[in-house]
Amino acid sequence: MLNWTHIHLMLNHVPVIGLAVPIVLLLIDRVRKNRKLEWLSLQMFVVFAVLSIPVYLTGSPASHKMREMPGISIETIHRHSNAADYAFWTTEGLGALSLCALYKFRSSEAVPPRFSAALFALAVAALGLMIWTAELGGKIRHPEIAGPGAAGQADLIS
Repeated sequence: MLNWTHIHLMLNHVPVIGLAVPIVLLLIDRVRKNRKLEWLSLQMFVVFAVLSIPVYLTGSPASHKMREMPGISIETIHRHSNAADYAFWTTEGLGALSLCALYKFRSSEAVPPRFSAALFALAVAALGLMIWTAELGGKIRHPEIAGPGAAGQADLIS
């Protein structure tokens, strides 16, 4: 039966993988000076900010479900949850600033270079935080990626 953990796991890859696409498009835009690519990137940042909301909102119910399972470290869940806060709010900030840029510069030829550079830096930070959060989330149920000393824990979960 489908529960919050399933939903969280189905959705959580979308913002992690998705944020890389508009970042690459922004880099291509810097070379080609194509406003359409820049515009598409900003729109995608807004979309991924919106798509991050259900991922974030399903995290807490998923963590409560996972705490009931044997062999699950509550400390690992807390680390993932704390990282998720940073990743989520950074992504939401990126989406909000992108939406502002889409509105404010809608009749301009391009977003001013400094603003675009700031958005790019924020996007790279958001992607890094999303990757970090995903890696910590993987450690909740995948002790094989937890590093040395975690092999013994794998037997507890299996």
